[in-house]
Amino acid sequence: MRYFLCLSLIVWWMNGVLSFAPTTVLTKAGPAASLTSVSMIDVPSVLETVNSVAPAASSGILLAETEAWVQPTALILGPFLNFMSFAMLCRVVASWYPETNLNKLPWSIVAWPSEPLLRLVKGVIPPAFGVDITPVFWLAIFTFFNEILLGQQGLLVMKMKYGI
Repeated sequence: MRYFLCLSLIVWWMNGVLSFAPTTVLTKAGPAASLTSVSMIDVPSVLETVNSVAPAASSGILLAETEAWVQPTALILGPFLNFMSFAMLCRVVASWYPETNLNKLPWSIVAWPSEPLLRLVKGVIPPAFGVDITPVFWLAIFTFFNEILLGQQGLLVMKMKYGI
């Protein structure tokens, strides 16, 4: 709360809302200026210039113009990869309890979409120490693709931000 109050006071002061906000600031005229040579800077005009330049500069840096397929792909791929990672993590937990009925809710929500993928690699990846590790394999795959494509420096994120 204190941080918000201080930040609000600073913003009000910068916008000149408070009555005691100064309209000019004294600065040195140059790098080699003596204490006697002082010039005046008009604070409202400087703030107006900064406020008009900042949005244009930041919007050019944050979002570049990209192809039309990038944004919708990221919006669909993100939730899909997160859900499938969650589903595989739930399958790992369900494998610890063999009496779990995967056809009853809530397990069916994660079992039905993940079962075809698990069947694909069940014959290829042998159980380790008697435990089926195919959900761990798919969890690693989905997490890897999520990070590579949609992570902080993922390919689709970089394409949206910088137009690479």
